[in-house]
Amino acid sequence: MPKQHQFSRSQKKSAKHKDTAPESEIGVDFEEAGEKWRAGDAQKAVRFFSRALDKYSLGLDRFPNSFDLAYNKARLEYELSQQPRLLPHLQRNEMSLLNSAVASHRNALSISRDSPDLLFNTGQVLTSLAELISEDRYGPYPSGSDPLDLFQEALDSFQRCATLQRQQITEQSIRANALAQEPMDLDDQAMDSTAETVPEPMPSVSEASDQDTWVSIVEPVTEHALADTYLAQIGALTSLCSLLSVRGSGDPRWIDECYFRMQYDLIASTQERFQEYRLATVRYKSALADAGFSLAKFNILEYENHLTEAQAPLKEQYSDEPQALCDMADAELTFNASVERVSYRVKDSTSDDRNKLNVIRWKHLTKALDHLSAAGKLPATKNLPRIYLRRGDCEMLRRRLGAAPWNYDLANRSASTLLKNAEIYYRGAARLARAETAVDEEKEASIKEAVAAALAGDLRRFQERVDAEIKIVREVLDDTVDDGLLAEADIEKLNIYRNFVVF
Repeated sequence: MPKQHQFSRSQKKSAKHKDTAPESEIGVDFEEAGEKWRAGDAQKAVRFFSRALDKYSLGLDRFPNSFDLAYNKARLEYELSQQPRLLPHLQRNEMSLLNSAVASHRNALSISRDSPDLLFNTGQVLTSLAELISEDRYGPYPSGSDPLDLFQEALDSFQRCATLQRQQITEQSIRANALAQEPMDLDDQAMDSTAETVPEPMPSVSEASDQDTWVSIVEPVTEHALADTYLAQIGALTSLCSLLSVRGSGDPRWIDECYFRMQYDLIASTQERFQEYRLATVRYKSALADAGFSLAKFNILEYENHLTEAQAPLKEQYSDEPQALCDMADAELTFNASVERVSYRVKDSTSDDRNKLNVIRWKHLTKALDHLSAAGKLPATKNLPRIYLRRGDCEMLRRRLGAAPWNYDLANRSASTLLKNAEIYYRGAARLARAETAVDEEKEASIKEAVAAALAGDLRRFQERVDAEIKIVREVLDDTVDDGLLAEADIEKLNIYRNFVVF
């Protein structure tokens, strides 16, 4: 599945729950201690988070029907899986944590299915696991973990969550109206205020200590929370379209039927967050168009028309918004990847056919580069290192069109210029990443810069990177090959195939 290159991401934060089980209180305290160290000392933070998980597990052994313990354990496992800085210290990879989090969420649901927060988190963790499995980074998925089934389960969780939230919002409104209309008897209030009252005796210190208990506080459901649910649901539908595109099988019509059923509620709940709604909708429609093309529901020209129609609102209203520009760039890059993937399936294509595809792909890669360049110039843009990395990738992809089997003449004649541009963008990305202490982006950019330099004839920097950190170099090269940035001739030139198993 194409990576979800999102440059900003919001996620619903659910409150911690405390109950009468002492393990719950101690676990929450450990969590809060871990959060204090999260930014400064990842290793120390992980120790506290691990202790919290141990306490929640111990509490569940004693109180297996404690919803709060089950909820907190499930929530914390998912939150840790989404913290790349903490994962190396946990000695568990993202896949392992997500599988545990899914099992824990299902256990919490077996205790109670009436918590909107739990249902929302369940949809989130199932979507994350389905996306990760779809990337194939951890090999074949185990039995019972088909991403298509996980996406369906996630959509069911989001739907039930939205239903409960709408019910609770309605009930809250009814209660509020009833209180507002309730008459007040001022004479009765005056009599009550002058009546003699006998104060209750205060409990002793020991009695007060014995009576102290933790209770779960249920916060009112808001329209904002309902909008979170609908936006997360449309995000799952978008990822599901991408899965069908890569698989090359399935029918996207039922996905669009799901979107159509929720469209009215989605619009109604996001009136105050219209830009978020618009961006999420454009991402979904672009992914749906890609699925339709990949599944041979329409041809490449129809795909272009659907993509243009989907992106029209962004071009008209949000041409100066960094997120909108990055989303449009991602859609163009997905277009290129899908056309390349589908063209491999077409047998007996002529050189004229390939050249027509080359012209179309070059046009869309250039559009992606233009969008990213525009986003990089805006003062409100965040994650500049990632944007510069993507600009370098665009130049490598355009250069790739000049190699076999595409052999696009314009790309071939411009190869040295495109390679130099890519090297410059990667170098800029590495510099920006160092300034922001973005370690992962700095390493990726530095290695890609060395690869571009090596392809231009300077093998020294590439060899230095190999000697210094061969494992990370291999990981970056694996992704580079998967993303289609290198041709077979490039791999032979770098001698990658002999030293790194990338195919």
